[in-house]
Amino acid sequence: MERAKNGDTNMKIVMSSGHGKYVRGAKGYIDEVDEARRVVEKSAEALRTQGVEVTTFHDDISTSQNENLNRIVDFHNSQSRDLDISVHFNAYQTTSKPMGTEVLYVSSVGQEYARAVVDDICDNSGLLNRGPKKRTDLFFLNNTNEPAILIETCFVDSSADVEIYSEEFETICIAIASGVTGEEMPEPVPPEPVPPEPEPAPPSSDHPSLKKGDKGPWVAYMQSLTPLIADGDFGSNTDSALRYFQQTHGLTADGICGQETWNALETYTPPDPPKPPPGSLTSEQQRAIKDIAANSVIAGYNWKDRGKAPAGYTQGVALAFATSYRRLMAGDSAGINMARANTNNDSVDALSWYASVFNSLGMDNSKAGVDTLRHLYCLLLGLGMRESSGRHCEGRDQSASNTSSDTAEAGLYQTSYNARSCSPDFVKLFDEANAAQSPCYLDTFEQGVSCSSSEWSCYGSGNGYRFQELCKSCPVFAVETCAIALRNLRQHYGPINRKEAEVRAEADQMFHQVQSYLEEMEVVV
Repeated sequence: MERAKNGDTNMKIVMSSGHGKYVRGAKGYIDEVDEARRVVEKSAEALRTQGVEVTTFHDDISTSQNENLNRIVDFHNSQSRDLDISVHFNAYQTTSKPMGTEVLYVSSVGQEYARAVVDDICDNSGLLNRGPKKRTDLFFLNNTNEPAILIETCFVDSSADVEIYSEEFETICIAIASGVTGEEMPEPVPPEPVPPEPEPAPPSSDHPSLKKGDKGPWVAYMQSLTPLIADGDFGSNTDSALRYFQQTHGLTADGICGQETWNALETYTPPDPPKPPPGSLTSEQQRAIKDIAANSVIAGYNWKDRGKAPAGYTQGVALAFATSYRRLMAGDSAGINMARANTNNDSVDALSWYASVFNSLGMDNSKAGVDTLRHLYCLLLGLGMRESSGRHCEGRDQSASNTSSDTAEAGLYQTSYNARSCSPDFVKLFDEANAAQSPCYLDTFEQGVSCSSSEWSCYGSGNGYRFQELCKSCPVFAVETCAIALRNLRQHYGPINRKEAEVRAEADQMFHQVQSYLEEMEVVV
């Protein structure tokens, strides 16, 4: 069939939201699953006003990705229709930059719809137009038996995208309908204006002195200048917050809001909150990166005294490299720390200690950036094989007596918690992983590895115990903390001190392919 022309709305469409109730998608400033469902229903409503017969579907049953994909495709294929539409939201890493909209297709007819839909969305909403893109690797596009498009509405982790999406939600949904049918975009009905909330109290040059026990609008105004809820009651929480503010701004910490404290409060600009770490790669990105690693020369290499790596080890470290690379591109301090230029201090920096090895392979680490990060990962790949034979669940060396929380070794690199003193970024990574804010990719690292109950055992208690657990259950955390330690505490690792960890040019080739893939995906910000 050909794409519908203007006025030709005698068509049937099936629209579904990506992922499902129990198989969640991307999450950032907004949630992919929740918003995709809103877009599907609102776009279907707009299509029906243009005479199109629309059936919608949302998966509330599946509990795995494979089941979810098959259930969605099976529903589409069970319906009589002319076009299949799947609505998704994209993700890469938290950013304030605009990332935009793209519509994916695989067939020539799908291409026509994809171009029309993405153009209508972006022309009318202001979202960045990433264009129609042919994708031959997506299950939905390959297995629906009618022309199909997959809409990546915007990026959930771009504040610029989410702001436009929130303001132009109705316009975007109408644009999807108009892009499909070729009908002109109707003007959306503006929402009723919401009256602004009254200010607690206007500031003036004659501010009263406030203290604990006071109440009223001036207290509410003072509280509005802090993170406190402006309830107008100067209680214990307000007293503590004010004393802390005074203490950290060179004022007398007496809990009294006099003129000097008023001046400091009204001229204070709070710092921007720290950026969260980059989130998980999309499932498509993970598959592509794992394919690069699985088909690389280094995946079949026989490591000295260790043999071939487990099936998931090379793929898992490739995913970890992508995670660190995205940290670097986002200006994350841990990524910058890993990618620093050779410090020429071989007592603490493994890149300095291994300088002759890197130089012999033509790996220049004299400049900060992605090249140095790649070379560090070449060393990490070899060290993991030396320390644990690529086994994420490796327990401590049973011949050693290091069984305290601080000294017990764990995981791919046999790192122990006492390495945390090497850099604040080590502690930062621990806090992120402990709060489940960073990706782990355990399912990849598990391939080809069998773990015993004794290997999962940890020692001691508290943060040291938790560190051991995370090294085994969140292998990307183990890789990245080792990366920080190699740049700041290289003597922590015996195989590094003895230069037993191999560095291979084939590894650099593989990591470079991963880097190129991410660049080609146009998701570097």
